[in-house]
Amino acid sequence: MTDLDASTAELDADGAAKELALTDFEWSLWRVSSAFLRWQSECASALAGATLSGHDTAVLHTIKYRDKPKGLSEISRLLGRDDTANVQYAIKKLLALKLIERVSGRSRKETIYTLSQKGLKLTKDYRRLRKELLVTAVGKLQDVEGGLKASAEMLELLCSFYDTASRRASTSHQTTAKP
Repeated sequence: MTDLDASTAELDADGAAKELALTDFEWSLWRVSSAFLRWQSECASALAGATLSGHDTAVLHTIKYRDKPKGLSEISRLLGRDDTANVQYAIKKLLALKLIERVSGRSRKETIYTLSQKGLKLTKDYRRLRKELLVTAVGKLQDVEGGLKASAEMLELLCSFYDTASRRASTSHQTTAKP
């Protein structure tokens, strides 16, 4: 085996190990994502007395974020969502449940939303229940603050990699062979 062959084999082994690590991470991410959405849905639905999905709950909390009314584009941007039709659907549902209110705007694009008193109560109760059930459990982990901060930073970095890869995939001129 030449030096070049040996270094290529090492690169392939290193690449395979990284690919396996990324695959394991992605499987965990799917499960965490599903568990997180399920948690949001169950917690908010129990408190609201109505069925709210995890995405509905995320939109509600995003409107509450920093106690500042938000429009569709800001909500979508903060959640990293480009499927505005689904965000609009959640807004419509939250309006029907009287959890949010329109503040101003002539068109859907210009309209901004804020939480109603009912929505404020729900988010306050959600926070209380979250602290009781989730924060207490997570707090039992060793160095939870450092671990969560490092995890959040890693997830933000990975988000940028996935966003870049998705843009590249969508603009790729490669075609797949048909069987």
